[in-house]
Amino acid sequence: MLDVYICEDEKEQLDLFSGYVSNTILIEDLDMRLALSTQDYHELLELFPPSGNTAVFFLDIDLKSDIDGLMLAQRIRQLQPRCFIVFITSHGECGMETFQYKVEALDFIRKGDTKEIQERIKSCLLDVADKIRNDPKIFHYKIGERHASIPFDQIVSFQTAGDAHKITVHAMNKTSEFFGSLKNIEKSLDKRFYRCHRSYIINKDFIDKVDYELFDVHMKNGMKCPFSFRAKGGLRKLMRQAQ
Repeated sequence: MLDVYICEDEKEQLDLFSGYVSNTILIEDLDMRLALSTQDYHELLELFPPSGNTAVFFLDIDLKSDIDGLMLAQRIRQLQPRCFIVFITSHGECGMETFQYKVEALDFIRKGDTKEIQERIKSCLLDVADKIRNDPKIFHYKIGERHASIPFDQIVSFQTAGDAHKITVHAMNKTSEFFGSLKNIEKSLDKRFYRCHRSYIINKDFIDKVDYELFDVHMKNGMKCPFSFRAKGGLRKLMRQAQ
């Protein structure tokens, strides 16, 4: 799930933009959530996760604080290089400065016509959702009728659940369950993933250690995944390459 953050110093504007974001997520059934709307950029920097997740940021440029939105965006980009940044501001003359700060803004929305702002916010969120869906390094799945996604570099393992047609995907800090098959999932993954068992696919980047006597792979999130005798040689090769 993609987190959305809003930083706007005027409370009335903040509430307005928050409503537009929440309504778009709800109506368009996007795999997103409004994680934080705040007038204080310090709160934003304290709460959003660096690098691990990809998020969307709607930022005012004039924050009436010790830094402006451009400086804030620059700091955010350093902490989370893959994020999406959108500026909403009354300072149209600042548009070119976004290039000087190298923040790679997704859009630059002028304050004024609330209907236009609403449509532009909606367009930005749909554009982000489309970019995520078409990213070859992101795994896409469905939970019921809802579309969900998770970047490859956050996936620790896939595991068949009690039902042979149910899959559990494990990340470092969350798990999700959906219908599917490991055979089909395996085809969509890249070389960092290894089918170590008929019921498990693991991400080699999250391997902590391998117990070749007990046939267990210890993952960095605390999981222990079994591996088959046939997979033993492949695991040894993976571990030698990682050294």
